Amino acid sequence: MMTAADRLFSYFPLMMTVAAFTALGVFAQWPSVFSGLLVFFIIYLLPPMVQRIMFRWAPLQLGVSQIDGRKFNAWLAAHHIQAFYDALPYLESLLRVIPGFYSMWLRIWGSRIGYGVVWPVRMDVLDRSLMDIGNRVTFDREVELAAHVRQKTDGGASRVLVRPVHVGSYAFIGARTRIGPGASVPHNAAVPALSVVDVNEMYGETKRLHPQREEAQFALG
Repeated sequence: MMTAADRLFSYFPLMMTVAAFTALGVFAQWPSVFSGLLVFFIIYLLPPMVQRIMFRWAPLQLGVSQIDGRKFNAWLAAHHIQAFYDALPYLESLLRVIPGFYSMWLRIWGSRIGYGVVWPVRMDVLDRSLMDIGNRVTFDREVELAAHVRQKTDGGASRVLVRPVHVGSYAFIGARTRIGPGASVPHNAAVPALSVVDVNEMYGETKRLHPQREEAQFALG
């Protein structure tokens, strides 16, 4: 069984779709600067605002947590809030075309993003509030940054590991690289294409430091 709050947030992508089409209809009927700003607000600003308010009410728990419907899970609610952009990835791609806009948008979500970051048009950021990116980092195409790994339990429920992603200043991240939760890329590092920086792994190091022992079970590789 889902909690009432979980059920409410599961409908957030549908509510966003309805709100976006309504705003677009208003703009089509009465085109103006204000109706255009309404479209922009609904599509790009409303979800991060809702998530920030939700995190004030139910703070995000780092580490391993259960997703079983008995207790509200803030990460799962955030997942529903961000699902609109996963379904329509071109909305984020448009922001990456304009220098500085995508970095600014991630800061609105709550991420720490340095200056001069180069974002390709095609890549995936799966947890928009949990990125810690230094200055002048360069990402190549189709990089995936994920601050969570989800895993099914024996009883049919799920659990999730949530840790921020860290990329140091002046790093280069090669094409189709995957960087997982708790992973860290040091300053000035050059990560080759098709690499996997695994859960709680420091790139270039062979030993992983898991804050909790059970997090070792969430390895990507």
